[in-house]
Amino acid sequence: MEKTNQEKIRILLVEDDVNLGYLLVENLQAKGIDVTLAKTGREGIEAIMKGGFDLCILDIMLPEIDGFKLGTRLKSLHPSIPFIFLSARMLEADRINGFETGADDYVTKPFSFKELFYRILVILKRRNITILPAEPKQVSVGNTVLNTKVRILSVNGVAKKLSRREADVLSKLMRQPGNYVTRSEILKQVWGNDDYFTAKSMDVYITRIRKLLKDDPSIEIENLYGSGYRIRKSESNESTAP
Repeated sequence: MEKTNQEKIRILLVEDDVNLGYLLVENLQAKGIDVTLAKTGREGIEAIMKGGFDLCILDIMLPEIDGFKLGTRLKSLHPSIPFIFLSARMLEADRINGFETGADDYVTKPFSFKELFYRILVILKRRNITILPAEPKQVSVGNTVLNTKVRILSVNGVAKKLSRREADVLSKLMRQPGNYVTRSEILKQVWGNDDYFTAKSMDVYITRIRKLLKDDPSIEIENLYGSGYRIRKSESNESTAP
């Protein structure tokens, strides 16, 4: 099945190497994939228990709980979710153990992202899941243009650098002008959960974004009774309070 931009492929990546983890997240997101990054085995277990992933990528040598145990837990909870082991362990015994655990593939480090991505495509294809092209890197509403790749916001020709979360939140709103995006949807896709503390954090980001857009009177962020937000074109300079 194909997934629309509102139904992105969801991948869980469990990797304790911070640099490699963020590099993989960035590259997978560039392909239009929604990635959840867990940095320890325990974080991985918590994410696996929530489920909802199309594929998991598991490092083996993890703090707290190793990848083999994660794979076993994944298969017991969600037997239909495929997973790939990433590991610097290249012994035949380790590879066999990985496949006996239920892995669909075993990729040894170092590896190229291109190779890993094609292995992901092959596994998803077996399940009739197609990765659609990533969304355009540039989106515009009114006199405001956002380049999501470099996180540059141009308001009436004045460029400003955004933080990753500022860009992610604003991108979700600008890609659906005139339509409300629920708070829960934004929180889950940008923060990874929608608990009380992340909700309060998002309120701060919405306030920041409103300030960034104040020089473009043609658009505003509108709040729907605290349950969602939308970008809409406006004829006035007034903006809705957070």
